[in-house]
Amino acid sequence: MATRYFLVLILALLVMMLSIFSLSLVQTDELQTIKTQEGKKLIISEKIYDLDGNPIPFKSLTEGKVLLNVWASWCITCLVEHPFLKSITESKDVKLIGINYKDQSFNALNYLDKNGNPYEFSIFDLSGDISLKLGVTGAPETFLVIDGEIVSHRIGEVNLEVWNEKFAPYF
Repeated sequence: MATRYFLVLILALLVMMLSIFSLSLVQTDELQTIKTQEGKKLIISEKIYDLDGNPIPFKSLTEGKVLLNVWASWCITCLVEHPFLKSITESKDVKLIGINYKDQSFNALNYLDKNGNPYEFSIFDLSGDISLKLGVTGAPETFLVIDGEIVSHRIGEVNLEVWNEKFAPYF
């Protein structure tokens, strides 16, 4: 008798779980878009250093047009976008600064030696604190900063289509 009640209980739980799962599949609520940092001021309160440990003046990030690209040597998508970043720095007047995200400096320097260095310099962000304050969810992400204000923000790879849509109008 106890086995019968146990089986009925298991069956009832299974039906309830399947019902909840089915309802979750048919929800018509639209997904909210990811909020970007556009329109916000670039604020970095801590001292920043490049991959060689040299201090970087904050104003080098806020004067004129600066393209900030968050990247890492372990990031496959960063490797995919890297040739495009090199091409835009060679063909356009773009000040590209990297933010090396949660990466060891020797790995980052080896990556740049092997694949070429499109950046004027890269900020060393081993802990990810600088990127976190920018609202970064992962690498790669790219920000266009004009006179200290973030005017465009891309989460994910920058390629020709994305460049033309999000960044080219400013250059």
